Order: sequence, then C-alpha cells, then structure tokens
Amino acid sequence: MRELFYDFKKDKLVIMASIILMFIIFVSVFASLIAPHNPYDLTSVSLMDSMRPPAWMEGGVSKFIFGSDLQGRGILSTILYGSRISLLVGLAAVALGGTVGITLGMIAGYFGGKIDSLIMRLADIQLAFPTMMIAITVMAFLGRGIFKMIMVIGLATWVTYARTARGSTLAIKNSEFIEAARLIGVSKTKIIIRHVLPNILTPIIVIATVQIAQVIMLEATLSFLGMGVPLTEPSLGLMISNGYKRLFSGNWWLVVFPGGFLILIVLSINIIGDWLRDTLNPKLN
Repeated sequence: MRELFYDFKKDKLVIMASIILMFIIFVSVFASLIAPHNPYDLTSVSLMDSMRPPAWMEGGVSKFIFGSDLQGRGILSTILYGSRISLLVGLAAVALGGTVGITLGMIAGYFGGKIDSLIMRLADIQLAFPTMMIAITVMAFLGRGIFKMIMVIGLATWVTYARTARGSTLAIKNSEFIEAARLIGVSKTKIIIRHVLPNILTPIIVIATVQIAQVIMLEATLSFLGMGVPLTEPSLGLMISNGYKRLFSGNWWLVVFPGGFLILIVLSINIIGDWLRDTLNPKLN
C-alpha cells in the first residue's frame, strides 16, 4: 500500500481523475441537498420554464445554469440525479457479476475436472453472444427497471471475472501455503475463502475498475434505446435520448451537458483503471 500511494502521488493525471471522480460521487450521493431543485417533484417544475437556454445566453435565467428541458426541468439538477442512478447501476452490476464470476472461477480452478469443464463451457457459450445483445434481448422481455437492469448486466458480465479467477487459482492452488493448509485439515471451502481469494484479487480489482465504466456506458446505451430505466427515473442516457432529436434545432444544451458529464465519469474511471493495471502488474514494474 505504501508503494501504491507513492506511485499515486507521482502521477498527476491520476490524482486529477481521482479528484474529479470523488467530486462526481459526492454531488451524486448528495444530489437531493445540492441540486437547485428536484426535477421529478411536480410542484417545483413548470412548463413555463420549458426549453430555457443556459443562464449566460439570451433568454436564460439564473436558476437554470445549464438551461432546462422540454418539461421545464433544470439540466443541472437532472444531471446530478441522473448520475446517481448511473453510478448505482455501475457499482451494483459489477458487484453482482464479480461475485458470481469469482465464485465460479475459483470453484472451476480449484476442483478442476467435470466442474471446471462445465463452468468453462457455459462461459464459452455466453462469450459467443455480445453483452449488449444479451442485455437488449432480456430487457425487451423483462421491461424497464433499475434492478432488472442491474441483474441483467451483472449476470451478463460474469465471464471475465470467472476466467481470470480460474487462471489465477490454477496458478496458486499447488503452492506450498495451500498444501500446508490441506495437510493440517483445513476444509476446501476455508482454503478457497481464506487463502485463494486474497491472492487472486489484484487482477480482479483492475478488471472491476475498468468494467464499472463499461457498465455505466451500457446503462446509458440501454436507456438511450428506451430499454433502461423507467421514464420516471433520471438517467444520463435517457436525457441524451430525449435531447438528441433537438440537437440540430439549436437546443444543444439538452445533449452536450449530460453527454459531457457522462464522458467525464467514464474517462476518470478509465484513467484510474489503467493506472491500477500498470501499477499492480508485476510484469510492468
């Protein structure tokens, strides 16, 4: 950890990305306290404020810094609420997919044999279908919903974790400390949890960090296509979907601000993920 922190202090780009990401997480979590108004509270929304330009443009008002949308909701407030949904889906889906994948990967790598073959064949079958296609197909049958989307994306992304966990488990399962645990009678379950899991987490952490950004983009894409979060919930992808038709009619703020915020989130996470990959990979040090 000391070496990791030392490398972190030397990389100004990663420091900047971390500050931006922490700021985004903070304003998203406390959106109800920070946002100028609740964009989904009907008592605070008026159609008279529809399509207001940003405050610094002619016709803009100070309470809508980034302008307003067709329903009269402030773009800034909607972005803050929408980013909370995007981060929730990203973190929860990665946690679900990681838990399933790591568990199956360790079981396949440690026990081998028919169990290994069965799990890896299931992984090969799923790899034959793009994650986007799986998500679109399942969401088309299940309908919109935040938790439905978390389940679908999480269960569609377990393969990467499973293959990584399996490979790392195969590399250490015959190590001396594993053999010592077997000789003193430690159960297989405890060996997997106490000895195997802590020693395979490094590549898993790197994959999870990068995949959070991928899941956020996938959620935005599904919402853009009308298969993500419900219309009653804020979402960056849904904001972009509602605004892109008016992009060339002069209402550019409907797309530029939520799209820029989405890019900022994904770029910050990817920079941190690339740094973790380079720092934690002993072959690159």
